Amino acid sequence: MRLISTGVAMLVLLAATATAQVKTTETTTTVDSSSGKTITTYSTSIKTEEDITPRHDMIVVNPLKFFLFYNLSYFHALSDVIAVGGGLQMPTPSEVSGFGMNAEMRFHPSAKALRGFYIAPNISYNVISGSSEDSESISAFSIGALLGWQWFPGDDFAIGLGIGADYYSVSSSGDSDVDFFNSIDGTVPAVRFDIGYAW
Repeated sequence: MRLISTGVAMLVLLAATATAQVKTTETTTTVDSSSGKTITTYSTSIKTEEDITPRHDMIVVNPLKFFLFYNLSYFHALSDVIAVGGGLQMPTPSEVSGFGMNAEMRFHPSAKALRGFYIAPNISYNVISGSSEDSESISAFSIGALLGWQWFPGDDFAIGLGIGADYYSVSSSGDSDVDFFNSIDGTVPAVRFDIGYAW
């Protein structure tokens, strides 16, 4: 629960600082030639700066997943509002083998696809098995949704953060040798932290 609260707080902070405001204060002093009086004028201007560089493709990894899975995802903007993506992953622990794949659609209400706030329904499928022939084999299907924020602090460097929930349906066969998926059967919170490259 603390992790979800922290994620929500970070999303709110990012939303508040997504556009930069620059404040400029100027002081002008003039002398009236006829009366000799000094006139001082103060003016303040505030302008808003926003990155509008178009980006249509993005490759990211989620380093939070590296404890369990090596992963790589690709996203493509179909329009200003919709982007689609897919990814592949494989288990990190050497005592298990398998693969996973996922698909995601991102809705950007601000019509700035691949940038800013998004809502992302997603599905995934994973198959995991132990190292021995008689060990357990596990298949896990999930469906879920994320609320996220994508931004670009460098020219093409991408960072994303998302929180949500996934519902897992897990089936297994064989001896109980692979058990980290069995513990997440049902609804679990989802947290995403992506880094990558966009163009």
